[in-house]
Amino acid sequence: MMGKERIAAALRGGKPDRIPILPIYDIGYVLRSTGHDVREWAVATCTERTRIIEESFLLHPDIDGLFIHGGGNDENARHLQIEEFPDFWRITDDRTGETWGLLQDGSLCTADGAPLPRQGGELFRESQVTCETDIDRLVGFPPTPGEIDAGGRFAPLRHLATTYPDRHFSFQTGTPMVFALNACGGFVEGLTTMKSEPALYRKLLRSCTQVQCALLAPGRAAGADSTWFTSYYTGADTISPRDYAEMIFPYDYEICAEARRQGLFVLHWYLGDLLPVLDKVMELPMDALVLEQGRKGYDIDPVEIRRRVGDQFCLCGFGFENDYCTFNRAGLTGELRRQIEGAGQHGAFIAGTPIMPPNAQPAAVDYYFAEARRLGRYRGVIG
Repeated sequence: MMGKERIAAALRGGKPDRIPILPIYDIGYVLRSTGHDVREWAVATCTERTRIIEESFLLHPDIDGLFIHGGGNDENARHLQIEEFPDFWRITDDRTGETWGLLQDGSLCTADGAPLPRQGGELFRESQVTCETDIDRLVGFPPTPGEIDAGGRFAPLRHLATTYPDRHFSFQTGTPMVFALNACGGFVEGLTTMKSEPALYRKLLRSCTQVQCALLAPGRAAGADSTWFTSYYTGADTISPRDYAEMIFPYDYEICAEARRQGLFVLHWYLGDLLPVLDKVMELPMDALVLEQGRKGYDIDPVEIRRRVGDQFCLCGFGFENDYCTFNRAGLTGELRRQIEGAGQHGAFIAGTPIMPPNAQPAAVDYYFAEARRLGRYRGVIG
């Protein structure tokens, strides 16, 4: 079986010849693992970004698919002048004269290399969204296909899907909750607005939903097989299950349903405390849960989730971040084996990864993929 076929079989609840492999890489890992300075991404043209993404794909060529980061706008990149200093880069936009800096880890700094001052510090700050006019100003209107194409977002996806047609490629959309919080000015401001001005917040979610839906048809046209629908700040570690069901779920549903209408699989990347809202999340029109290790005191266990969702719904497992960073062979193999035995015996399972951190060792990533191929072969299934 080809990678595209293998992943499609798992997403449909079936059993391919072996468990497919579908990773996601942090952009820092994409750059560092291929020998690039992480600051290159911020100033790269769309063509350069596409080349870097392809290099990272070819670094681990025996995967069945990949999450593809977006490209960029060449016009903006051409106007950026770079001065390289030992500890930082200074960037100048020659159209406006605006200057800023990039530290060695890729984070922003002042034009002289000094760390940026901490923002605020107050427990409560006023939201940037206080009326519908603010929503129009901060969120904007759904982009047209022409605008999306001019922005270069799907250029890397289009190149890889054309060059490697036997693989499964995915692009990111997400819950409007993330974009609504950003529009409000941050986490605290957004949650405060959600509780104090629920009608206004729903209008904000509506606008963010429309923007996300506008990406789906162009993404499919660029060659995507799926959308990597990202849920963040929607778990029980952030909001109550009731708030999720009443406030956020209807908009998540709309995006996932539109993705299905466009012929895309929906891979739901859930970042948060899932178990208290799992039953409601399972009502979404989606094809898989992409799982990540728990990070704030809650546990995410594909084996336990398999017991809750049954054998025919696809789950994407993971290895633990630190095991990739320290090349812990026993940890990577042991957890993968446990997840396959407890959640992948009957198919409908994908060997996924956490979003691979910048300091992960490429040799450890290769090892995990090789173990997935070794441990994940289904007996009696002919590829």
